[in-house]
Order: sequence, then structure tokens, then C-alpha cells
Amino acid sequence: MTKTISEFHDLFVGGEWVSARSEHRFEVISPATEELIATVALPSIEDAEAAVSAAREAFERGEWSGASMEHRADVLGRFCDLFDQRRADWTAAWVAESGPTRAHSDFLNDLVIGIWRDIVETAKRSPVVERRTYPDGTVDIVAEPYGVAVTITTWNGPALYLVSKVVPALLAGCSVIVKTAVESQLTARIIGELANEAGIPAGVLSVLAAPTDVSAHLVAHPDVDKVSLTGSVAAGKSVMAACANNLTPVTLELGGKSPAIIADDIALDKVLPTLLPAFFMNAGQICVALTRLIIPKHRHDEIVEAVVAGLSQVRVGSPEDPASVIGPIGTRAQYEKVLNFITSGKEDGASLVCGGGRPAGLDHGFFIEPTVFSNVTPTMRIAREEIFGPVLSIMTYEDIDEAVEIANSTPFGLAGTVYAADENLARNIADRIRSGTVAVNTIGPSLYAPFGGYKESGFGRENGREGIREFQQLKSIKIA
Repeated sequence: MTKTISEFHDLFVGGEWVSARSEHRFEVISPATEELIATVALPSIEDAEAAVSAAREAFERGEWSGASMEHRADVLGRFCDLFDQRRADWTAAWVAESGPTRAHSDFLNDLVIGIWRDIVETAKRSPVVERRTYPDGTVDIVAEPYGVAVTITTWNGPALYLVSKVVPALLAGCSVIVKTAVESQLTARIIGELANEAGIPAGVLSVLAAPTDVSAHLVAHPDVDKVSLTGSVAAGKSVMAACANNLTPVTLELGGKSPAIIADDIALDKVLPTLLPAFFMNAGQICVALTRLIIPKHRHDEIVEAVVAGLSQVRVGSPEDPASVIGPIGTRAQYEKVLNFITSGKEDGASLVCGGGRPAGLDHGFFIEPTVFSNVTPTMRIAREEIFGPVLSIMTYEDIDEAVEIANSTPFGLAGTVYAADENLARNIADRIRSGTVAVNTIGPSLYAPFGGYKESGFGRENGREGIREFQQLKSIKIA
């Protein structure tokens, strides 16, 4: 039987479906089978220009930017309800284009819907105008939308980026251009369809699943007032440099190399049920994945054996198979990058204790076994750089001060976890970790709370009231 290959030649620009302005096409390849599943129109710089023009006109028109917060929240609540109704379509699209397991997608959809509804209610409770009295008079502090916002996202969690970037920007009153990863073609289409149905006014939202040249054009555009990026450190530096010319404010979430410190006083049965999923969830392709395990030196063998035993029960396979816990790496380029890191770990002298290659029986697709290295030192590449794959580095410490020093020894500072039976000890360690979020005896972060990084993990905060504020600026109006 001939396989059906979907074809889409239109784009969601300025709130309507229009023909792409170039003949260039992008082939969507399944990371699980390496088969062609769709051919789609590739957004061009001309399409980006049209999106910016529509966004600027819509913002100045004021139908959305001048609407009440209650009205915008009602529309975004309807958007959420529509997403909930289409969750099966969303899962099918994301699994096809990026390879997460259906179980992971279902878990994320539930999380996203909860966060989405919470931020809509938070917006309704957040005053747009706050009156303050000072010694020199009365001042109204007014939260106003920046204007045209560009949100740049990656392929590893498009639904999460909806609630961490797009929804807050829209609630703030911005016109928004969603620049998704070029690999996120199918989920990008669903965003456009839902936005239309939700009743977001013409011009307010465009969705471009475009390559990096389009991103570069957008962030340097003089009519763009705010940029929010999730991506690599290199991408963040490039975007920040491009924005500098126009002094465009930027929010950056640039990944992490998150540590998990196990104190000497806690039993492993209190650790492994959360530690292991936090390492291999979505094949390690989450920015807060716990990829550095820092353990007491004298417990090395006990902990390594327990980790390996736990991972031996984890099934790697087709994301369509309900029994699969780990699916493929999302793209060929990322797959090759992860394999390169595994080679680097071996060459640098780390001990490969499990995994390291393609699982038996999976001859096609970008699959990698969960991989564990021990005898890792903090200066090795696998201990310092974000791998974005199922590779765990185990390091040992003599005392807690050394554990904290190792935890803080990378350029990143996004997340981390502390496992300790003594609550005071756990909190003391958590307070000393230089990262935007830390979990104690569980995994995190809470994505209802402000989320963001320290150091090269970026700056600015997403989610909650603070996430909306990233897309607003404050005006003070002094009243006689």
C-alpha cells in the first residue's frame, strides 16, 4: 500500500491562511522511522515581513492591545478549551514530527492545560493599573504591552512554549509572531487553527515554522518590540547581539546542565523513583533534565548499580507503542550530536557503565539507549555541556561543600535537585545552588511558578504573573 504523505502549501500569517511567498518546501521526517511524512511550505523572510506588518497594524489598531485584560483572558481561556478538545490531534502531530512517546505527550498536555488555565485566572487577578501614594503625590503605575513580540521556540515541547511564551504575550496585549522550530511544522499548523477558532483578532497572531534566517530577520527588525527565545547559548548570544542594535528587550531561556545531589543520609528508594524519570524523560531532551548525578564517594558502587538496574527496566522503542518509555531523539542532527558526546566521554576517560549506542532490534530511527558514565570529572565535556539526550554523568564528593562546588561548576544554572533526609540540610544545599529553580526530594521545577535561569541559562522569567510582566512595560502617571 502506498504511504500517504501530507502536503501543506499555506501559512498562518496575520490571522489568516495565505499562500507561502516562496516555492521552498520542507520535508517532515519521522525520527522514529526516518520516513517522509509531510511536505510543507517553508516560511521565508518575505513571509516574516508580512507577519511583522500585520502585527504592527493590529497593535496600533488597538482591538487587542486596547482590550481589557478580562476580555483577553476570556479569549485565551477559549483557546485553552479548544486545545484541550484537540489534544489527540496535537499528540499525533508532535509524536510524528518529534518522536516523544504518547505517554509523555499526554502527561505534558495535562500539565499544559493546568498551567494555561491558571495563568488565565492569574491575569484576571493582576491589576493593569495600580495606584500608589508617595510623599510627592499620587501615581498610577500602568502595565502596558510592549507591542510586537517575537517568540522563538524549539521542537522538544511546543505545547509548553504556548503557555510559557505565547499565551503570556497575548494576555499582556502584544501582537505575537510565533517562530517555532522548522521541525515543528505539524504542531505549528494546529496553533494557527486553534487561534482562528478562539477568536484572536486579525493580525494579532502569526505562526512561522521557519529556519534560522527568518529568526535572524525577525529579531533584528526595527518594528519588533520584544523577543523571547528558548534555545542554545549560541542562539541566545546571536539573538542578543541582533537585538542590541535596536535596544530590543530580550528574555532568554538557554538550557541547562542540571545537577542532582544525593546526600549521605537518604535511602535510594526515596531517590530513584523521581531521579530516573527526570534523567530520561523525553529521551533526555528537556532543558531541566537531571544529567549530573553527584553522590557520596563511599556510596559510588551502590548507587551506580542501582541506577543501572533501574534503567535496565526502561523500554526504548516506537513512540506509538504504549510500552515505550523512551522514544527517539527528535532530529538527525541532534542524534549525531548525542553520539558525538558519548564518544567524547569515552575519549576523556569516563567509564561507560551502560548504554552508549543503538538499542537492539531498532535498526531505523534516531534511538539511543539510556547511557551512564561514572568516574566523570567536572572538567569533562559531558559534565559541562548540555547534551540534550539520555546521557547521565556520575561524579563523587567527599563532603557537602565539594558537592555544591561541583553542582555550581558549569556555566549553566537552570535547575537542580537535592535529595536528603534531613530537611535543614536539604534546604541549606538548595540555597547554595546557583540556579533559577531547585527541587528538594522531588523533581521540578513547578511550571506554575516563575521559571528561568542564572548564568548562561539565560535571564528573565516565564510563567505566572512574572511571565506576563515580561511582555509589559511600566508607565508612571503622576496625578495632581
